[in-house]
Amino acid sequence: MSDSRSEHFDYLTDPASLADWLGACEPAAPLALDTEFERQRTYFAQLCLVQIACAERIALLDTLALDDLEPLAGILADPARRKLLHAARQDLEVLHFAGVAIAAPLVDTQIAAALAGFDEQIGYAELVQRVLGITLDKSQTRTNWRQRPLSALQMHYAADDVRHLAALDTALGERLAALGRTAWLTEECRELSAPALLDPPVEDAWQRVKGLAAVDGAGFARGVALARWRERRARERDLPRGWVLKDAEILALAGAGPCSRAELAAVLTDNPAFVRKHADTVLELMRVGLADDDPARGAQPGGPPSVADRQRAKACAARVRARAAELGIGASLLLTRRDIERLVAGQVPSRAAAGWRAPLLADVVDEFGSP
Repeated sequence: MSDSRSEHFDYLTDPASLADWLGACEPAAPLALDTEFERQRTYFAQLCLVQIACAERIALLDTLALDDLEPLAGILADPARRKLLHAARQDLEVLHFAGVAIAAPLVDTQIAAALAGFDEQIGYAELVQRVLGITLDKSQTRTNWRQRPLSALQMHYAADDVRHLAALDTALGERLAALGRTAWLTEECRELSAPALLDPPVEDAWQRVKGLAAVDGAGFARGVALARWRERRARERDLPRGWVLKDAEILALAGAGPCSRAELAAVLTDNPAFVRKHADTVLELMRVGLADDDPARGAQPGGPPSVADRQRAKACAARVRARAAELGIGASLLLTRRDIERLVAGQVPSRAAAGWRAPLLADVVDEFGSP
């Protein structure tokens, strides 16, 4: 069935072996997943390995050798099969671009842990240690997953990343059931595979530029246009965004609004090659900016917050922290800082208006939801 065999896992390199392995999975057993990938020099991550556990069996899928992941896509699309991941966001994104979608029910054990009172960003190894009392070797965290052949240490490390997910799911599920929060987990995980989350539209690329929302008026419009252009070019050339134009450079250009090559060069003094290559395009973006009806204009906060707004946001954050402490969960799991800023500006975040958070935050929304 497999190309090589160890005591603890199968190593699969061809579609037939993969199909055979998946076909032998128990129909009712959850499927635990993880991925290893590289993206330091590219926009799109290169999927290097997929780890799968089903009952007591583990397989490592060498996706650099496999030219067909259809068998995997088929079983992950099964709505009767429970899928388990930890910190699933990047794994789902990488699989999405590899043509593999994961249908609900899907459980992210990091989210389950957060709802059960653990740190929101708790890592897999720490969670395994705290919940199951098992210490994992994490020496290969920054290893090169493109190298072939993989070492025995790399493969055992990869196998361990799915070995304990089912046990975590069971233990955390029992805790959440006792707390009456099982439905919270279902709701939180339901949207993880939404296309807009896995592949955000280019029009929203400005939201990735930290600090841009605080830039006023015309500067904000210039920054949005630059961020969108950078996103398109990074995708077309399969380059990291920062290799096209750094966030700090977008902010500098947005604020300065250069109108000539000389002015552009004066802003990007450390990037003369970019100026030579893209001056005409960037200057046109500076000139045109955004249309009056562009949706991004409505998404921008209305200028820097006033002293009164900052005080209200501080008071609101204190209320949210107190409510989270009552529940034994992290405050940002209820509302993030950005959510709070929107709330005190009169824009009630959707996560506060519906779902499991709504009854818990109703009094907070009533008090702080009107500017």
